[in-house]
Amino acid sequence: MLHNKIPIDFVAGSHGHFLENVLNKYFNIADVAGGAFTSIGTSHYVTDSYVNNRLFYAEHWSEKFMSELNNVSQLISIRFEQEDLLLLSSVSLLRAADLALDNNNLEVDTVAKLNNRFYQDTLALIHHSYPFLQKTDNNIPRYVLREFYKFGFRDPGINGYWIKQKNLRYKNSCKVFYFNFKDFYNIDLFVERINKLELFLGRTFDFSSEFYKQYQQFISFIPYVNHKEMCDHVISCIQQGADINVPNLSLFQESYINGQLEKIFNKEMPFHQDRYFTSTKDMLYYLINQAPNL
Repeated sequence: MLHNKIPIDFVAGSHGHFLENVLNKYFNIADVAGGAFTSIGTSHYVTDSYVNNRLFYAEHWSEKFMSELNNVSQLISIRFEQEDLLLLSSVSLLRAADLALDNNNLEVDTVAKLNNRFYQDTLALIHHSYPFLQKTDNNIPRYVLREFYKFGFRDPGINGYWIKQKNLRYKNSCKVFYFNFKDFYNIDLFVERINKLELFLGRTFDFSSEFYKQYQQFISFIPYVNHKEMCDHVISCIQQGADINVPNLSLFQESYINGQLEKIFNKEMPFHQDRYFTSTKDMLYYLINQAPNL
């Protein structure tokens, strides 16, 4: 499978297929005819000609085909930090298998959305964690989902994506080039990383105007880029006692904020809360006067 190929190993959502496409195209190896992106911005579309000629091959190698990595002398691995988990989780849910699952609408038709080979384990864990849920119900309340995902943001060590990354391990004799998840969101960092990859591979990358156009298209398809910044601003205002209106947040943003506040205040955020807080003043009041200690 990997004969004369350079694998790109990555956790779902960390842009391995986009990187594969860019490297094959602008190292002048192979190109995907008909456009680089699907309608939701993934780079999953390929042609037979592209598959037969590509040098860089992105797959969840460590998760699915670990034995294949025993036969390679070099590979590319995409890595993220714990602070990237909010963005990564949002992107991964949206992009996996082109299912286009928006976490902010996950409470609607939840079971239908998650009942597939990618998320069956997650769905089973939700039902196990909250046994009062009726498995015959297609919807799962937003407050349940908010609480469920909160724990992976409060304690990143148990986050499923983080656990998968810890399993990206390679033999000592393999030369590994690491690409940082953050590099994808800053064109200067992205170019700088590719410059270093040129030296690693001994190949020349074509930094053409088409490359920069493709990069801008890639960014335009990701609606979650500023979500962590929004959350951190809300949290900062609560810590400082500043009263602001809480903006409309996605489900994962609500889970992230609750997880961070529980760490900071050592207090438990509310569980049965259908509608999320609308002001930081109300959040701080709850934490000081109503929230039970953890």
